[in-house]
Amino acid sequence: MTRPRGRSAEAKPLATTRSRQCSFSSPRKPGGNMTIPRLTTKQWIALILGAFFTLVLFSQTIAPKATTWVLSKGPFERPPQEVVANLKSDISLDLSQVVVGSPTPHFRDNLRNDTRYLTSWISSGFTNDVMTLGNLIYLAIITNRVPILPPMDSYIGKWPQPVPFSSIFDLPRLRRALNIPVLEWQEVKDLESQEIDSLGCWNIFEVDDMRSEGPRNSRNPDILALDISYTRAPSSVKLIPGFIHDAHSSFWALAPLAFSDSRAKALASPDVETKPGMRTGTSTPPDEQLLCFDYLFYVCVDQPFEYGNDVYPSWSAVQKHFRWTSEVEEIGNGFIRRALSVADGAPIPPHITIHARHGDFSNWCNEPNGLNCFAPLSVFAIRVEEIQKELLERKGIHAEHVIMTSDEQDESWWDEVKAMGWLRIDHNKEKTAEDYGEWYPVIVDAYVQSAGQGFVGTDRSTFSTLANLRVRDWHDGAVRTVRWGSPDADSH
Repeated sequence: MTRPRGRSAEAKPLATTRSRQCSFSSPRKPGGNMTIPRLTTKQWIALILGAFFTLVLFSQTIAPKATTWVLSKGPFERPPQEVVANLKSDISLDLSQVVVGSPTPHFRDNLRNDTRYLTSWISSGFTNDVMTLGNLIYLAIITNRVPILPPMDSYIGKWPQPVPFSSIFDLPRLRRALNIPVLEWQEVKDLESQEIDSLGCWNIFEVDDMRSEGPRNSRNPDILALDISYTRAPSSVKLIPGFIHDAHSSFWALAPLAFSDSRAKALASPDVETKPGMRTGTSTPPDEQLLCFDYLFYVCVDQPFEYGNDVYPSWSAVQKHFRWTSEVEEIGNGFIRRALSVADGAPIPPHITIHARHGDFSNWCNEPNGLNCFAPLSVFAIRVEEIQKELLERKGIHAEHVIMTSDEQDESWWDEVKAMGWLRIDHNKEKTAEDYGEWYPVIVDAYVQSAGQGFVGTDRSTFSTLANLRVRDWHDGAVRTVRWGSPDADSH
């Protein structure tokens, strides 16, 4: 579970599904803008309707009416705050209403006939996978299905042993916060079973990413002993038709596939094709009870990469409830205490964290070391001072300590960090991977970034994006983002 040396745990630029490279890419480059073609009237109507449904969804959440949420019926029933219709008050302890019982050798034997489910696979860096699972749950909510989360299996320098979501994030707390059942595959199928199950899934990646040659590749089906038969989705799922530089779908384009009539209409489309599974050679249409998509990272409400905007329902409705387990908190706080020289049991003083993303971002620079591309430490210092001033004026907090996290491997750069009076989480010195496992360098960094009263992140880094949101919403903290790409990119 170690993060790759010389880069962060986030993914590389987008690769086709035939590659083992797991990825995140943006058509935007430093100093440039993404060009969006003019949309037709039909496309504008679709986007407006999507935004309208989102507003309706949140208005109903804020002012709930007396309705009963039925898992197996209704296309766009409200994600409930009082879902308890057929579930016990603490659904984190009783999942008998959504699974038959203990995990079974064949997953279908553990699915209830009166319940519908939704699953998908992850295939990117750690942070992008977390965001993907947020999209999975959000799509399950708006389609009235029970989400089933695959194990975490990110590419972080090498392929680590997969771990369940619940080993990193507090799943019982998430269930209570959302007031809906959220399952993991390990609660449905016995992962020790070698019994191969066939499952029909929608391939949306090949439609959305016009450069791809097939569905998004993931190890999840192999881990779960699944033989996936992929059906190419209709072209209508692509957010911007014909635009090669974007690979998004909207939640509202995918949601109809959860319902029988729309599913049948989609399967009748001339551009839809079902390919046999690679293990059994069986061609299986997309499953109706267990709705399955190959990849849900590139899904949004109405515009690509919406996680940088105020409208980001996957965060506000779901991901903000992805809180760390007590074990992760204990380990992460240990790193913070050692960095700040604070004794066990003593209060951790207010502090600010920084994430300076370099690593694979150098691919966007015109020079190998990014000397005139990455923001200098002096720019981060300005943002730190802004945060210190804001915390003092707004909350009366003196945040003198600063902790730097980065994938930078140049020790001379770290010497400059030290000269600034800032502290470091040094995973080589701490032997983090050796002591806690390969996942923990990235997990510890993510936890440390989320635990401060202030945070300074790197623009266009999803690792920074989630840290920014966590500090802002969990601690009412002060946050800033440093731009980069040219010497004066952050001069504002």
